[in-house]
Amino acid sequence: MIAQEKQLLKKTDNVSIRIDSDLSSKLHEKCIEQKISLNTLINHLLEKQVNWHELTAEMGWVSMFRSTFRELFDSIPKENIEKIAETTGTSDLKNSLNYLYGYIDLDSILDLFKKRCLSTNVQYREIMVNGVRKIIIQHDLGKNWPLLIVGQMNSILNEVGYRTLNEEYNKLGFSFEIVKTEDL
Repeated sequence: MIAQEKQLLKKTDNVSIRIDSDLSSKLHEKCIEQKISLNTLINHLLEKQVNWHELTAEMGWVSMFRSTFRELFDSIPKENIEKIAETTGTSDLKNSLNYLYGYIDLDSILDLFKKRCLSTNVQYREIMVNGVRKIIIQHDLGKNWPLLIVGQMNSILNEVGYRTLNEEYNKLGFSFEIVKTEDL
Protein backbone atom coordinates (compact mmCIF):
# COMPACT_ATOMS: atom_id res chain seq x y z
CA MET A 1 0.00 0.00 0.00
CA ILE A 2 2.80 2.43 0.87
CA ALA A 3 4.52 1.80 -2.48
CA GLN A 4 1.23 2.53 -4.25
CA GLU A 5 0.82 5.77 -2.28
CA LYS A 6 4.36 6.84 -3.20
CA GLN A 7 3.57 6.06 -6.84
CA LEU A 8 0.43 8.20 -6.65
CA LEU A 9 2.28 11.07 -4.96
CA LYS A 10 5.14 11.22 -7.47
CA LYS A 11 5.53 14.50 -9.26
CA THR A 12 4.84 14.19 -12.97
CA ASP A 13 5.51 16.36 -15.99
CA ASN A 14 3.52 16.72 -19.17
CA VAL A 15 5.69 15.97 -22.21
CA SER A 16 4.65 16.09 -25.82
CA ILE A 17 6.60 13.94 -28.26
CA ARG A 18 6.24 12.78 -31.83
CA ILE A 19 6.66 9.10 -32.61
CA ASP A 20 6.54 7.00 -35.75
CA SER A 21 2.99 5.87 -36.65
CA ASP A 22 3.99 2.19 -36.81
CA LEU A 23 5.56 2.40 -33.35
CA SER A 24 2.46 4.16 -32.04
CA SER A 25 0.28 1.33 -33.36
CA LYS A 26 2.51 -1.28 -31.71
CA LEU A 27 2.39 0.59 -28.41
CA HIS A 28 -1.41 0.79 -28.56
CA GLU A 29 -1.58 -2.96 -29.30
CA LYS A 30 0.61 -3.65 -26.24
CA CYS A 31 -1.68 -1.48 -24.12
CA ILE A 32 -4.71 -3.49 -25.17
CA GLU A 33 -2.84 -6.76 -24.66
CA GLN A 34 -1.61 -5.77 -21.19
CA LYS A 35 -4.81 -3.91 -20.27
CA ILE A 36 -2.96 -0.74 -19.26
CA SER A 37 -2.99 2.85 -20.45
CA LEU A 38 -0.54 4.22 -23.00
CA ASN A 39 0.81 6.55 -20.31
CA THR A 40 1.48 3.62 -17.94
CA LEU A 41 3.14 1.55 -20.68
CA ILE A 42 5.43 4.38 -21.79
CA ASN A 43 6.39 5.16 -18.19
CA HIS A 44 7.24 1.48 -17.57
CA LEU A 45 9.31 1.27 -20.77
CA LEU A 46 11.20 4.48 -20.03
CA GLU A 47 11.83 3.48 -16.42
CA LYS A 48 13.26 0.10 -17.53
CA GLN A 49 15.45 1.76 -20.12
CA VAL A 50 16.84 4.48 -17.88
CA ASN A 51 17.03 2.59 -14.58
CA TRP A 52 18.00 -0.86 -15.83
CA HIS A 53 18.99 -1.45 -19.46
CA GLU A 54 21.34 1.52 -19.79
CA LEU A 55 22.99 0.89 -16.43
CA THR A 56 23.52 -2.83 -16.97
CA ALA A 57 25.03 -2.14 -20.40
CA GLU A 58 27.40 0.40 -18.82
CA MET A 59 28.44 -2.22 -16.24
CA GLY A 60 29.21 -4.79 -18.93
CA TRP A 61 26.31 -7.17 -18.47
CA VAL A 62 25.60 -9.29 -21.54
CA SER A 63 22.49 -11.08 -22.74
CA MET A 64 22.26 -14.35 -24.64
CA PHE A 65 19.76 -16.92 -25.74
CA ARG A 66 18.31 -18.93 -22.86
CA SER A 67 19.12 -22.25 -24.49
CA THR A 68 22.77 -21.21 -24.96
CA PHE A 69 22.97 -19.96 -21.39
CA ARG A 70 21.44 -23.18 -20.06
CA GLU A 71 23.82 -25.38 -22.09
CA LEU A 72 26.86 -23.38 -20.97
CA PHE A 73 25.93 -23.45 -17.30
CA ASP A 74 24.91 -27.09 -17.27
CA SER A 75 28.23 -28.12 -18.88
CA ILE A 76 30.26 -26.58 -16.04
CA PRO A 77 30.98 -28.85 -13.05
CA LYS A 78 29.18 -27.94 -9.81
CA GLU A 79 32.49 -27.23 -8.01
CA ASN A 80 33.49 -24.69 -10.68
CA ILE A 81 30.11 -22.93 -10.44
CA GLU A 82 30.47 -22.67 -6.66
CA LYS A 83 34.01 -21.25 -7.01
CA ILE A 84 32.86 -18.68 -9.59
CA ALA A 85 29.97 -17.68 -7.28
CA GLU A 86 32.38 -17.03 -4.40
CA THR A 87 34.98 -15.14 -6.44
CA THR A 88 34.22 -13.23 -9.64
CA GLY A 89 30.47 -13.70 -9.25
CA THR A 90 30.50 -12.00 -5.87
CA SER A 91 32.89 -9.22 -6.90
CA ASP A 92 30.76 -8.53 -10.00
CA LEU A 93 27.67 -8.42 -7.79
CA LYS A 94 29.36 -6.04 -5.32
CA ASN A 95 30.46 -3.77 -8.18
CA SER A 96 26.92 -3.78 -9.57
CA LEU A 97 25.41 -2.92 -6.19
CA ASN A 98 27.83 -0.06 -5.69
CA TYR A 99 27.24 1.25 -9.21
CA LEU A 100 23.45 1.07 -9.05
CA TYR A 101 22.80 2.03 -5.41
CA GLY A 102 26.04 3.46 -4.04
CA TYR A 103 25.91 1.09 -1.06
CA ILE A 104 25.40 -2.55 -0.14
CA ASP A 105 22.73 -3.63 2.33
CA LEU A 106 20.00 -6.26 2.46
CA ASP A 107 17.45 -4.08 0.66
CA SER A 108 19.79 -3.20 -2.23
CA ILE A 109 20.85 -6.85 -2.60
CA LEU A 110 17.25 -8.06 -2.77
CA ASP A 111 16.17 -5.22 -5.05
CA LEU A 112 18.96 -5.98 -7.52
CA PHE A 113 18.22 -9.70 -7.40
CA LYS A 114 14.52 -9.08 -8.04
CA LYS A 115 15.32 -6.76 -10.96
CA ARG A 116 17.73 -9.34 -12.42
CA CYS A 117 15.05 -11.99 -12.24
CA LEU A 118 12.32 -9.83 -13.72
CA SER A 119 14.54 -8.58 -16.53
CA THR A 120 15.23 -12.18 -17.59
CA ASN A 121 11.62 -13.36 -17.21
CA VAL A 122 12.44 -15.45 -14.17
CA GLN A 123 9.59 -15.65 -11.67
CA TYR A 124 10.53 -14.08 -8.33
CA ARG A 125 8.48 -14.27 -5.16
CA GLU A 126 9.33 -13.06 -1.69
CA ILE A 127 7.22 -14.13 1.28
CA MET A 128 7.48 -14.14 5.05
CA VAL A 129 7.30 -17.56 6.69
CA ASN A 130 7.27 -17.56 10.50
CA GLY A 131 9.00 -14.19 10.53
CA VAL A 132 11.70 -15.29 8.08
CA ARG A 133 12.09 -13.88 4.57
CA LYS A 134 11.85 -16.62 1.94
CA ILE A 135 12.77 -16.15 -1.72
CA ILE A 136 11.14 -18.48 -4.25
CA ILE A 137 12.34 -18.62 -7.85
CA GLN A 138 10.80 -20.42 -10.84
CA HIS A 139 13.07 -20.57 -13.90
CA ASP A 140 14.14 -22.46 -16.99
CA LEU A 141 17.86 -21.63 -16.82
CA GLY A 142 19.14 -25.13 -16.06
CA LYS A 143 20.22 -27.11 -13.04
CA ASN A 144 23.43 -25.18 -12.29
CA TRP A 145 22.18 -21.57 -12.43
CA PRO A 146 20.70 -21.75 -8.90
CA LEU A 147 24.10 -22.83 -7.55
CA LEU A 148 25.63 -19.60 -8.85
CA ILE A 149 22.81 -17.44 -7.52
CA VAL A 150 22.68 -18.97 -4.03
CA GLY A 151 26.49 -18.94 -3.83
CA GLN A 152 26.61 -15.25 -4.79
CA MET A 153 23.79 -14.41 -2.41
CA ASN A 154 25.47 -16.19 0.48
CA SER A 155 28.81 -14.46 -0.12
CA ILE A 156 27.34 -10.96 -0.40
CA LEU A 157 24.79 -11.48 2.39
CA ASN A 158 27.55 -12.62 4.77
CA GLU A 159 29.21 -9.24 4.28
CA VAL A 160 26.12 -7.45 5.60
CA GLY A 161 25.32 -9.83 8.47
CA TYR A 162 22.92 -12.27 6.79
CA ARG A 163 23.06 -15.67 5.13
CA THR A 164 20.90 -18.07 3.19
CA LEU A 165 19.39 -21.06 4.92
CA ASN A 166 17.19 -24.02 3.97
CA GLU A 167 18.05 -23.96 0.27
CA GLU A 168 15.85 -26.21 -1.84
CA TYR A 169 16.45 -27.02 -5.50
CA ASN A 170 14.54 -28.79 -8.23
CA LYS A 171 14.73 -28.72 -12.02
CA LEU A 172 12.65 -25.58 -12.52
CA GLY A 173 12.89 -23.77 -9.23
CA PHE A 174 14.70 -23.09 -6.03
CA SER A 175 14.13 -21.31 -2.78
CA PHE A 176 16.07 -20.11 0.23
CA GLU A 177 15.49 -18.22 3.43
CA ILE A 178 17.45 -15.18 4.56
CA VAL A 179 18.37 -14.89 8.22
CA LYS A 180 20.62 -12.66 10.30
CA THR A 181 23.85 -14.43 11.15
CA GLU A 182 23.54 -13.29 14.78
CA ASP A 183 20.23 -15.18 15.02
CA LEU A 184 21.87 -18.52 14.23
